Amino acid sequence: MFRKILVPTDGSALSEDAAAAAVALARGSNAEIVALSVAQPPLPAAGGASEVAMAAERERALGVAAQRAGRVAQLAQEAGVPHSLVTAAASSQHDEIIRVALELHCDCIFMAAHGQCGVTRLIAARVPQLVLAYSPVPVILYRGSTQPA
Repeated sequence: MFRKILVPTDGSALSEDAAAAAVALARGSNAEIVALSVAQPPLPAAGGASEVAMAAERERALGVAAQRAGRVAQLAQEAGVPHSLVTAAASSQHDEIIRVALELHCDCIFMAAHGQCGVTRLIAARVPQLVLAYSPVPVILYRGSTQPA
């Protein structure tokens, strides 16, 4: 079915559930998982933050992204699924997800339909919509369990 599945994560609970489902799919089809987290680089502040401060914030954001992708990689490792980990910084998350999928020859993108909560969720929900709209690679959107709580 699939040989290499890209699993973007934003660190949300739904994103982690999606990662677990992607790992199960990969395990069942002998596929590899590529864990991805995209950090958004800091925007220059109105007062003009120093280059040193901007670089430090970028490194912090990349560290958070590495932790998020690392959690997906850990799920794959625990399931005995081959995996790799990618972190990137990009102002356009959906473009970066598509770019990585194409560059690494992934044949599927498996991601949460939305993430985070509140206003952040409204903004984050655009990323899966845009990936779905523009990706030449097939996309599976994970909506979560339909079982009542």
